[in-house]
Amino acid sequence: MKNVLGTWLGKLKGKDKFETAENYSILSILIGAIMVSVGIGLTIITPKGLPAILAMLGSLIAFLSTVALILVWLTKEFFGG
Repeated sequence: MKNVLGTWLGKLKGKDKFETAENYSILSILIGAIMVSVGIGLTIITPKGLPAILAMLGSLIAFLSTVALILVWLTKEFFGG
């Protein structure tokens, strides 16, 4: 299991540090979107507690990852080349 996870995470590495940061940021956006979807889906069962926290946490992760991705793109454009 650890070898499979290490191989999979190794594929996130890009040609340079900017591409690697982009890949990790995109992965974080996907994880946040999945958390939001699961949290909203679970609110059908109960609108209080863990599902609401999961949805809010997922949206926070997706938002912060999007901001990080934009900052990586700006940094790459101005400083990286």
